[in-house]
Amino acid sequence: MSDHIKGQSTGPKTVDGKAVSSQNARKDSIFVQGYLPWENIDEKQQQFGAMAKQWGAKDPSRQMLLRSIEQCQLGIERMMYIERKKIEGLMQSTTIAYEFCERAGLSEKIAHALPDWFFLEDGESEKQRAVKVARIYDETAEFKARYSDQLAARVKDSYPALFAYVMQGQKEGTSFLMTLGQRYKQSAVTLNLATLLNELKENWEFHFIWAQAPARYQIIIDGLRAEQMKQAIDMDKSQRYATNLQNRMLKGFSALAALDQHELLMKNQQQLASSVVPVLEVAPKEPAPKKTDSGQK
Repeated sequence: MSDHIKGQSTGPKTVDGKAVSSQNARKDSIFVQGYLPWENIDEKQQQFGAMAKQWGAKDPSRQMLLRSIEQCQLGIERMMYIERKKIEGLMQSTTIAYEFCERAGLSEKIAHALPDWFFLEDGESEKQRAVKVARIYDETAEFKARYSDQLAARVKDSYPALFAYVMQGQKEGTSFLMTLGQRYKQSAVTLNLATLLNELKENWEFHFIWAQAPARYQIIIDGLRAEQMKQAIDMDKSQRYATNLQNRMLKGFSALAALDQHELLMKNQQQLASSVVPVLEVAPKEPAPKKTDSGQK
């Protein structure tokens, strides 16, 4: 059988205990108000709790001021989140292909066929591959033009990119010329090299386009992205919005500081008043009766 009477409160009895209990209840109501679904509510609650502890905000006045400060901070964070999402979306867009071709001096006819990795942030690996493929092509063309048995014997050192491309997956010590012949099945080494060149052109068409001027093309794309961001985000408006929120935060902190000073002043005045010892009033003494010559009073 329960030790307490049904309906009787079993909560804390002291003032401090009731204050803690009220904070616990607030965690399930006020603490979650004003947060958006994508925000980390637990993290925000911890931040507010730490701020409340810092300012000793156990009373409603301080908590209201802290809530206004928190909402300003949330506003700044949300603005930054929205702008970041806009930028991330633009970085994944491929709508600048035609403008890119125009500024890069490329035919607009290929704009619709350009691969996405030309314009996406995660296309870096393909851009590096383009430079590598171009190097293989250049080494192959030079080896073909200068072919000799003596040069073939030094192909690994003289044309490392070509050698690595042809010998990929082969055992150490395998003949380069034999592997080349087995792979392209032509009657002469130069014919095998010509077939290799055609293979590279067919398989890596757009990689060769990028490899023509990778640094220049990247600068053009970065410039087009910057123009898109400028159009998508009103920097002046964002700055004004952020400044307004920051000023409101500073006013909130100033109000908290003023509240602390006011309470400290009131506390000092109370202490001073209690330390003053009241002065007791003393009644004046009556004059002593004069004696006559006869000795009678």
